Amino acid sequence: MEEFMAKNIGRAKFVKQARLERAWSQTQLAEVAGVNPRTVQRVEKDGSASFDTIMAIATALEIDVIELNQSSNQINSKETTPPQKKVHFLPRLLSGKNLSDVVIGADKFQLEHDEAQDSRAIGAMKGILELLKQDIVRLYDADPVARLQVESEMSQEIRGLESYGFYLFGIKRTIPKIVGRKKNKIAMCTLYMSHAKSPKIIIDKKLKMVIPAVLTEIAK
Repeated sequence: MEEFMAKNIGRAKFVKQARLERAWSQTQLAEVAGVNPRTVQRVEKDGSASFDTIMAIATALEIDVIELNQSSNQINSKETTPPQKKVHFLPRLLSGKNLSDVVIGADKFQLEHDEAQDSRAIGAMKGILELLKQDIVRLYDADPVARLQVESEMSQEIRGLESYGFYLFGIKRTIPKIVGRKKNKIAMCTLYMSHAKSPKIIIDKKLKMVIPAVLTEIAK
């Protein structure tokens, strides 16, 4: 018989807040965690859950399970801590033109991705990265004709990625970078390769496919 953890209102608020920050419904969190939606409802109501459920929810929300095992007062005290991260909605990149728009002008790059089991999918993901390494310089120096050629090659790689069940999402944003006492602004390009059937993918108000991702607000 599973051992249940005591009620904890702080835990309930913490889970609900983390879910809403990702723009997930209770059903989406349940699907990612592999639990029943009613289980998520119960956790967000009073914080009670089995150890296995807490582990599954912590994994789905990408947080340390220790945070959910603290006392209610400890968890509530975290609400006054300034957030270091924020949820951003990364739009799906359908073409090489889309990709070049978020790549050109970026000072730093970061890549997030879902786990891939198929070796062909892994190969396609590597292909995107290898092409980007080659083409970032080409894009910066390219004339309009050369840029069209590079974007065409990128489109082929994106189609190859999609043929193995992965979509490419991306965004470019300006965030601060602190070096010593100096605070500068840099352009950060973030790319996310996600399973095409991932429950995290949603349709926004403009009927565009996006994926919510928790991204840091300060560059290291």
